[in-house]
Amino acid sequence: MTDLSPQAQAILDAFNGYHEMVNRRVKIAAALRVLADNVAPENYRSFYEDKKYDTGMEDCNDSIREAILSIATELEAL
Repeated sequence: MTDLSPQAQAILDAFNGYHEMVNRRVKIAAALRVLADNVAPENYRSFYEDKKYDTGMEDCNDSIREAILSIATELEAL
């Protein structure tokens, strides 16, 4: 089997890290939270010199993170 990237391994570990009796939705939600941390980190900051571009990138990152985390929260609430 091919070695996974650290990001892919973290998502797999989050999914597999729960006891088998835990609802699959909770396991998927945990994996989504790790995905959000890897794809759209909570404290993302752009390093470009263009303030308008930086603000746009930070807003975009926040929107992506919110969307992923809202799916996780919805799954956990069921």
